Amino acid sequence: MTTPLLFQFRLQSRHGAAGDSLSVDFRNGDQEPWQPLEPSLQTPGFRLFLLSLLLCQHHYLVANALERHLPLAAVDGVLSVTASADWMIEAVNGTFQVRLEAADGAPTPELDEPSRAFLERRMKVCPVSRNLPGTVTKSIVVQAAG
Repeated sequence: MTTPLLFQFRLQSRHGAAGDSLSVDFRNGDQEPWQPLEPSLQTPGFRLFLLSLLLCQHHYLVANALERHLPLAAVDGVLSVTASADWMIEAVNGTFQVRLEAADGAPTPELDEPSRAFLERRMKVCPVSRNLPGTVTKSIVVQAAG
């Protein structure tokens, strides 16, 4: 039996009054150190493909939070992808923690259950993940940052 391959990505985005920023780190396996991902012509194609999956999920989260009038302050996400020894994707697991921004003088709003479920549902229609084979196990979870 061959050992599956594990690829992990960590995303941090900041939104709102402080301005927008995005950073992504990656590692192969769960014992390797995290490294910044700065795509270039030398970046392996499979890593770029997985990055597109992560960024598509993030884009759908941010766009649908905006549609729902959720004042995003930050998103921290981790995407783990398991592939067979012959590089076929078998499972995608993502967890995205969302922190909302308080309006002037108001308490920080909470991500309520209907909004959380809405974001998860909408992220599932990201075109990159929809184009994965039906045999791929997919799990995308949105949580309130704690």
